[in-house]
Amino acid sequence: MVKALILCSVSLSLLLLFQLFSICGNAKNTKLVPALYIFGDSTVDAGNNNNLSTTARAISLPYGIDFNHTATGRFTNGLTVPDYFARFLGLPFAPPYMNLSELERRTTTTGLNFASASSGILPETGSFTGSPLTLDNQTDLFKITAKTLDVQNIKVHLAKSIFFISIGSNDYIMNYRNIASKMNKLFSPDYFAKFLTEELVKRLKKLYLIGARKFVVTGLGPVGCIPAIAKSTPHEGDCAESFNQALLSYNKELFMKLSKLQSQLYGSFFVHTDTFKFLHELKENKEKYGITDTQNACWDGKHDPCAVVVLTSHQYALP
Repeated sequence: MVKALILCSVSLSLLLLFQLFSICGNAKNTKLVPALYIFGDSTVDAGNNNNLSTTARAISLPYGIDFNHTATGRFTNGLTVPDYFARFLGLPFAPPYMNLSELERRTTTTGLNFASASSGILPETGSFTGSPLTLDNQTDLFKITAKTLDVQNIKVHLAKSIFFISIGSNDYIMNYRNIASKMNKLFSPDYFAKFLTEELVKRLKKLYLIGARKFVVTGLGPVGCIPAIAKSTPHEGDCAESFNQALLSYNKELFMKLSKLQSQLYGSFFVHTDTFKFLHELKENKEKYGITDTQNACWDGKHDPCAVVVLTSHQYALP
């Protein structure tokens, strides 16, 4: 029997997809999959860092102003991408692992969020902010949880669930870009992209061995366009394009490695989201999407939040 290999590169505008979700939603509110498990950094952290010894926390307004006007620990004014996915899949929002008791972790069978702001693929990446959950920590906690999860058939449960992984930007922002880091001295941008994607593949294989089969893995966006990066990096134009080029190398490597990985891991299915293309589309056609400013941060951490939508990796500030 020949196994069909399918690797989806999602370049469809996630903005339009989310609009479709909000208009149509999951009409019957039925569970399309058993659970959604989330791993990564502040792009998907739903509050784990509130309970960790780290300075990377979204614990005050305007974070959450469009989410019951409460700062939940999400690094955004409202919902994260996995929140929209959960809604569409007919699932409740995956609660932060660190917010739950042992009993709650065992009995929450619709998904958990292990993501931790400032973390990276490399264990040392988030260390300067304190002690966030590294990606290794996150996968280890998931392995422990999977052994005690209150489901009838854990193998079937995990095989049908979706594993959402959004991580890697901090490895460039906080690690490779850091002048004190040994990484930029040891590796060229292209070699670092190969090294970093190989490290991510190792972690994806760990999740596979635990029982994961269906993966959504996000590519990196144009971090060189984040106001904090663009304004601190010498360059011409709106963005630090040399920085963006390094990320494009990573995205290219990631797509190729995920394609190879799917051919190696029996029964696996990988979706690669082209975040870079999506955000570049928003930036280049901002009027079309109702965006008025793509060069300045919407909130500087001191003054009142502005009313415009600003294109950044995080809606308000970069931890």
